[in-house]
Amino acid sequence: MKKTILVVDDFASIRQFVCETLERKGYDTLGATNGTEAYTILSQNLSQVNLVLTDYNMPDCTGFELLKKIKGNPETSNVPVVFLTTESNPDKMRSAKEAGLAAWIKKPYRAESFFAQIENAIVNG
Repeated sequence: MKKTILVVDDFASIRQFVCETLERKGYDTLGATNGTEAYTILSQNLSQVNLVLTDYNMPDCTGFELLKKIKGNPETSNVPVVFLTTESNPDKMRSAKEAGLAAWIKKPYRAESFFAQIENAIVNG
């Protein structure tokens, strides 16, 4: 069965690129422009979404706020969340790990490690 990844980024070009990259690897994708929209999409497609791949720095609802919403709700808390971001602040990284983040992938990323971390997060939650 195909795995579905919810891709969240406020830049349409980045979101499109990441979705196309994942689709070429055999994943289905859903897209959202910010954390608020992503949380709504996740709630409506809970049985389908296997992973949330989100940017950290976004207007309206950041990736960290989205992570806390997902992990704070028993219905969504088992969905793994991975950050794909240029953000590299160690305190933010530590806070995200403590909040339940599955992986932190820095942009620009190398394809092989990107897919390895995605797959690991899906398998291990």
